[in-house]
Amino acid sequence: MSDGTGLAEALLGLDGFRVLEVAEGPDEVVVSIETTATVVGCSACGTKALPHERRVSEIRDLACFGRPARLVWNKRRWRCPEPDCTAKTWTEASDQFCPRALLTRRAGVEVTRQVGENARPVAQLARELGVCWWTVMAAVIEYGTPLVDDPARVGATVALGVDETSWLAPARTHHTLYATGLVDLSAGILIDMVKGNTRADLAGWLSRQDPAWLEGITTVATDLAEPYRRGLASHLPHAQVVADPFHVVRAANRALDRVRARVQRQTTGGRGRRDDALYQIRKLLLAGTERLDEFGHNRLLLGLRMGDPDNEVLAAWLAKESVRDVYLTEDPAAAEVLLGKAIVGTRDHSITELAGLSRTLAQWREAILEHHRSGASNGPTEAMNLLVKKVKRCGHGFRTFEHYRLRVLLHTGGVAWPARPHPPRIRTRRHRDPYSNA
Repeated sequence: MSDGTGLAEALLGLDGFRVLEVAEGPDEVVVSIETTATVVGCSACGTKALPHERRVSEIRDLACFGRPARLVWNKRRWRCPEPDCTAKTWTEASDQFCPRALLTRRAGVEVTRQVGENARPVAQLARELGVCWWTVMAAVIEYGTPLVDDPARVGATVALGVDETSWLAPARTHHTLYATGLVDLSAGILIDMVKGNTRADLAGWLSRQDPAWLEGITTVATDLAEPYRRGLASHLPHAQVVADPFHVVRAANRALDRVRARVQRQTTGGRGRRDDALYQIRKLLLAGTERLDEFGHNRLLLGLRMGDPDNEVLAAWLAKESVRDVYLTEDPAAAEVLLGKAIVGTRDHSITELAGLSRTLAQWREAILEHHRSGASNGPTEAMNLLVKKVKRCGHGFRTFEHYRLRVLLHTGGVAWPARPHPPRIRTRRHRDPYSNA
């Protein structure tokens, strides 16, 4: 190519096409192209086809050297000369372009990677390419769905995590809508996302899975949601259910905060204010006692002395610490003893909030202790929830759950993205810091 022949085609990078003209406008580069095929046979009878006419098709491609690019394809129409042939006329096609698509195949694959792997907004990519929102989303659906539905994406699962996240905020016509995420705790990927957070939603998803795959699951980590436990019992009776430590401690913290708010209203006649004693220590109450320094301990005791006349908040704080003590040991036998003390210490209490906490701990007793036996937790699931919320934020709200599920799975589902070349580094010497004295 030293004489310039083929340089434009090399820059274009589309096999089977040649460049007719390149026109640079103020906002984009327009590249006119046509196929290199000159002899075509009829697909029906095999007879050599004759040129019939041309039609122009405009397609958006990836940016060319930092400038938006538009391809103008002068398509040939061919005609079969045999009068009895059923093919009559047809328009040429190429694997580089999808029929009736406004994006080249490589542009569609790239926007799918940007939306999925990098969690970029669809509207942002649509503005960059100069197409509408639905053009980009259609490409994401076309190229992303096979990646999500790939049977090799999810292998054998031993530990399963189950948790809920909200995917649609409340509005005048509906309440908050939730989705249930199912995570492979060992691989750290989101297996699937189910619309809803009820027993029927989870049981319905499990009923559609391969029984052999379900048999391989030995541990399921979940929050303290009774519908989830009932949904798991119907299809995974052999799996050990583990109550996530974070949610167990959060239940104790919630009971403490409710007691603090109630006592605060009773003693001050209203909600907490900045100068109220209990309001000032609300965060210290929820912190672990081993994490408080001497100043924090003194502030906590002073606030309880001034704002807790009947020692109800103190009792709730001690109950919360007794629940946290269960997770300060790794010995299953010691944890069983500490959990029993926490249940008994709150069971016959006159404080309503603590009695409810005792019932929760008693109902989930075996699941709580299973954490010390198996070491499983919903930590990887909570990590996936952060990524799910990242997709939710970049989408600025979703109306269709199928779109939400697809984009979340493309970002967190362990998708095997098509390989692309990695260019060699141009800079070979160590970069010198201009602010360094060396």
